[in-house]
Amino acid sequence: MKIHKKIIWVSSLLLSSFADAQEMVTDTSQKEKTTVAFNEKGLQFRKGDHFLMTFRFRAQLRAGYLSRLDDEDEAGFEAQIRRLRLRFEGFLISPKLEYKLQLGFANRDMDLESGAPQIVRDAVFYYKPGKAWSIGFGQTKLPGNRERVNSSGELQMPDRSIANNRFTVDRDFGLFIDKDFEVKNHIIQLRTAVSSGDGRGQLATVHGLAYTGRVEYMPFGHFKNKGDYFEGDLDFEETPKVSFGFTYTKNFKTNRTGGQLGKPMFSAYNEKEELLANIRTIMADAVLKYRGWAFLGEYYDRKVDGFSVDDFSTRPDDQLIFLKMPAGIAVNVQGSKLFTKKDEITLRYTTISPHKALQDYQYKLNTKAIGYSHYFNKHKFKIQGYIGLDDREGESEELDDAFENRLNAMVQVEIGI
Repeated sequence: MKIHKKIIWVSSLLLSSFADAQEMVTDTSQKEKTTVAFNEKGLQFRKGDHFLMTFRFRAQLRAGYLSRLDDEDEAGFEAQIRRLRLRFEGFLISPKLEYKLQLGFANRDMDLESGAPQIVRDAVFYYKPGKAWSIGFGQTKLPGNRERVNSSGELQMPDRSIANNRFTVDRDFGLFIDKDFEVKNHIIQLRTAVSSGDGRGQLATVHGLAYTGRVEYMPFGHFKNKGDYFEGDLDFEETPKVSFGFTYTKNFKTNRTGGQLGKPMFSAYNEKEELLANIRTIMADAVLKYRGWAFLGEYYDRKVDGFSVDDFSTRPDDQLIFLKMPAGIAVNVQGSKLFTKKDEITLRYTTISPHKALQDYQYKLNTKAIGYSHYFNKHKFKIQGYIGLDDREGESEELDDAFENRLNAMVQVEIGI
């Protein structure tokens, strides 16, 4: 009888243990199950707490008209896929280990001036040990001016200003370290980078490096939905929100006319000799948003020095190449108002003035523009129109294609998730 009771007890224990094990397996399998969801962030694939991938795409389709083409007196039209991007981001193993990949396939997305098509725009890995720290390694945007760091899919006009196009810093490969501070609703954000200085997709860095630092200050706290980094007050801030930014960057011994951007420079006397120079850029910006109103202001100051040619007296053509590297002062201001929750008017004024020593070799540029946007789904699905008057001033023999009030008009549709 005692043996029989023991058998029953052991059997009960085994059954109970088996049931507990089955429950644990079921729980584990549920955690490891891959789920697919579609939401405002995009198409998401998740597997437990170990893997997340968010997939997004977007395309910009554009048609435009210029009343006068460069170097010609005739009008011209453009019709193109301005951007076509695929984006993948998420985490691996732990939410502290994030990644971001972005590919660009449109012709103007691929930085053909660098010498080869550059499809990879972002390929960067982040370690975030705490809420306020971020350490990145790979290729992505440098912490430059606000207009550049804003996604091209979140602009109020079809494209960024001519000041940004001429003086910005762009994507580069390097080490990125960020730190945020919050003191009584005052937000300070520090952004730093040490990078190759050669831009996207370069095979090697054989010259100097680029060093970039940026600080941002928000005296009235965070914007809704990180609104300091998309244009327009689409969230209708209930109280005034302001962000001030300042960037300093220096690119040592760069071979490209714009540092991370522009054409490679080679000697006019030896096509295999690379020409090198240092580029120092200071950028300051501010953004204000309140009840559908938005303001963006930017200031740029760029200097070029440290030329690899010591004696220009015997190499005047090489000096001319350096004299045409963009350098000077630029200002861009734009303001906007959402007069419904989906319709917005934007005004922009931009001016670029070369340094005095360069005025015989570089144009002074001005743009006055008005834009209209209709947002079907905020910046993800919208249609935009733009009309601008462009001035290009210059009177020297080197500048023989000046013009005033060139009409520049375009319509652009953006679609994406």
